[in-house]
Amino acid sequence: MKKIFFICTFLFFSNLFQSPSFPFSHLHAQGMDETREYPLPMVEAEQILSRWLTESGFKIFRNPVGGGQVRITASKGSERWEALLKPSSPLASFLSVRYTMDGQPDRTKAEALWAFIENYLRSPSSEADLSQEVPAPVLSRQGSLVCIKAKMGENPIQFSGFIINKEGLVISTAHDLQGVQEIMVLYNRHPFQGHLVKLDLERDLSLIRTPLSLNPSIPLTKARDLLKDGEKVYAMGCLSNQHQKVYSGMIDGPLRQVNHLPLWQVKMGILPGSSGSPVFDARGDFVGVVKGRYRGSDSIGFLIPARTVLEFLKER
Repeated sequence: MKKIFFICTFLFFSNLFQSPSFPFSHLHAQGMDETREYPLPMVEAEQILSRWLTESGFKIFRNPVGGGQVRITASKGSERWEALLKPSSPLASFLSVRYTMDGQPDRTKAEALWAFIENYLRSPSSEADLSQEVPAPVLSRQGSLVCIKAKMGENPIQFSGFIINKEGLVISTAHDLQGVQEIMVLYNRHPFQGHLVKLDLERDLSLIRTPLSLNPSIPLTKARDLLKDGEKVYAMGCLSNQHQKVYSGMIDGPLRQVNHLPLWQVKMGILPGSSGSPVFDARGDFVGVVKGRYRGSDSIGFLIPARTVLEFLKER
């Protein structure tokens, strides 16, 4: 009898102090795919999520569900997002999401959202204005960026690259790789051995194999070949100190032929270490690769068009 009394007493007080709203762990039972905690107040976390969804073309519906929680649903054609936000403290929030297309879930889609939030958190206050100017679909591509370090003789060099598939293949430029003895690919500052698969010095492109097996990759199937004079484009690359940076520029004139190969000229600050950086339009579609800068200028550069990259991969 005493045992029964203590069990009943325990259950009574457990129910008494339980939150009137459903526990956050119940999210997965409701069909959410993944939950993450971020050092962001609820208001700020909701603003970031809403901005990403809106700039990605989704129509948003907001529904407070009690206990300080907010449920957000967003739709675009047959695509649908479900999200639930809950404060874990006054300065931190839980975010749980689920994506479906035609009713079928796709967990890999959440990687773009996580990359966007991580980029927001990494952006120092001095770059806050720039971060606000860069469209969300562009920032969500940052999870595909890698830094590449190589050694030529005694001289270390660093440049940029990007992941193109789940097998860990990386695209970069070729002019820094001729004669290198060792390639190291850094993803989130973690080093991985890289192996050169293909080197095309004429096109100035290289293909590097890595052991990385990641969902975030740049979909080349949506690559754009035709750009407008004056169109704004965005590059993301690794600077010499391995700091990742997103920066913008503008297409400067029609496609040019240089040594029988097409190149886009761009008004853009090409910084040391940015060769091999992927370049996107405002919708986050791939448009090219940073080749380098015009000699004698820090504000005029050249981009290898997306079409050249696709031709390079087809000949593999």
